[in-house]
Amino acid sequence: MSSSELPDVGEDVDLTLRHVSRQFPRSFAKALLPNREEITAATWLDTQVTSRQRRLDRVIEVQAGEERRLEHVEWQLEWEANVPERLFEYHVLVAMTVMDKTSAAHLRPPIRTTVVLLSGREKPWPELGEYRTSPQNESFSGVAFRIDAVYQKTVAELCGRSSPFWLIFAPLAVDADANNMKLAVDELRARARDAELEELLVAMVVMADIDKRSRNLREVILPLLSEETVMQNWFYKQGEAKGEARGEARGKALGEAQGEARGEARGREAGRALGEATALLRVLERRGIALSADAREKILTCTNTSQLETWLDRALTATAIDEVLTES
Repeated sequence: MSSSELPDVGEDVDLTLRHVSRQFPRSFAKALLPNREEITAATWLDTQVTSRQRRLDRVIEVQAGEERRLEHVEWQLEWEANVPERLFEYHVLVAMTVMDKTSAAHLRPPIRTTVVLLSGREKPWPELGEYRTSPQNESFSGVAFRIDAVYQKTVAELCGRSSPFWLIFAPLAVDADANNMKLAVDELRARARDAELEELLVAMVVMADIDKRSRNLREVILPLLSEETVMQNWFYKQGEAKGEARGEARGKALGEAQGEARGEARGREAGRALGEATALLRVLERRGIALSADAREKILTCTNTSQLETWLDRALTATAIDEVLTES
């Protein structure tokens, strides 16, 4: 399979990571915990704070032994100046949500925030960052958060972590090359469950696409995967390439009447919406959720990508189509 046959996923890293983490919450939770405790439960906390238009869909509730905790995760392609401020805001919103749900303070689980950096400076990052709200000469108050710069790790370091989830970031490692990619793929095959393997292998290809060191590792990884693994994966099947191609065609048609640039912009947006809709239908099919002709039409004619993303999130855990298509 050639590189050109896969969709360009540079802008869809967040969607990929959200998908694999939501598909396998226990493996993801195990990746975040600081030790090797046995996880007995892991569920995503889906909450929307409508007054601020902030979606708290990156918080996982974990039960490990006697401890219950909330893990909040942010994926960052690169560090931005407002990252600490945003993490502080999200952390506070999670705390407010917990307070609304549980009046007893001693029953509220601790919250930890982690930012996973996928690229950036070569200088090592500290393990902890902070957003201080107290004066410098007083005791610290605010939010401290973990910084996990996976692109500064070696392949061996990623392999050594307790969860195979981290192996998808092997193409970003400082020593990523053809030999190490084969080692990472073999390690993933040995450690991942059958249900996880397909998704994690293709997520590894997606990570290779965003490697800022430009080592062309996609072309190294693809020959290590079977064509069936890629072709049957949800991300490939979502029809992004087909959707964008159709969208471009529609955009050009509009451009003849309303201006080329304006038409192409609309076409790209229509393509993205069609790609999201196709992904949603694929997830519903894979999870065995039946849907009526009206429901299918509602999904395929929806042009609101945010709404489609919300439905896609729900589809990962829903048991019936009504749970997916209810209004927010």
